[in-house]
Amino acid sequence: MKPFSLKIITPEKLFFEGETEQLIVKTAAGDIGILADHVPYVANLVSSPLRIREGEAFKEAAISGGLMRVASNEVVIVTPAVEWAEDIDVVRAQKAKELAERKIKQHESEKEFERAEQKLRRAMNRLVVAGRK
Repeated sequence: MKPFSLKIITPEKLFFEGETEQLIVKTAAGDIGILADHVPYVANLVSSPLRIREGEAFKEAAISGGLMRVASNEVVIVTPAVEWAEDIDVVRAQKAKELAERKIKQHESEKEFERAEQKLRRAMNRLVVAGRK
């Protein structure tokens, strides 16, 4: 497979910059795989696993939504947060999941419910990527 350029940027840092032969992400419309020479494309990303092909294997990260732009064999992802599977603090993610579940049950407004639901999705994504459901 032919490689293409990939950049993943958060507000704090440049998380990843390099070449890959395949990228798999989840958009608001569903999963999408990106290969070299992909048509120009812009999409909203949702909190989900992100997979980057490195040789014969994929490296996996947990991404907390964001935007993706594909153009001229370059993919740029801008996201509020992303972390490699091996860097996820499973205990912290489990606590965040439990807290979000409690807040969903005890919400006093629609806004509180929506925030708790987003936090639950992020925590669940981190646990899935870390290999702990």
